[in-house]
Amino acid sequence: MKEILLVFLGGGLGSSFRWLINRLIPSDSFPYSTISVNLIGCFLIGILAGYILTHSQFKSDIYPLLIVGFCGGLTTFSAFALDNYNLIKSNDFFNSILYITLSVAGCIIMIYAGLYIIQKILN
Repeated sequence: MKEILLVFLGGGLGSSFRWLINRLIPSDSFPYSTISVNLIGCFLIGILAGYILTHSQFKSDIYPLLIVGFCGGLTTFSAFALDNYNLIKSNDFFNSILYITLSVAGCIIMIYAGLYIIQKILN
């Protein structure tokens, strides 16, 4: 139960931070706020993951609060990048490329599929 509350708290803070960045950074012709959030989130998850690797006694509270919660609320791209880092670090290049390809192409296809289905339902 404690971990769920930590994720909840961190997620709320991360989502609030994302909203604030989206308000502060204009995104007229290019999604500057989104790329900013993704870069900040990846930088933070790198720092946090590196810290946890060397200070494992803090993993039980820091991981759900800051990595899953805050970074997850801020951007899921940070988790995606960390997953790929771990695959590459394990010399699992095939699965890293597969994961990148399926994630990017698959998610774009799913956006189109969702839009198509809802348009068919509503029309």
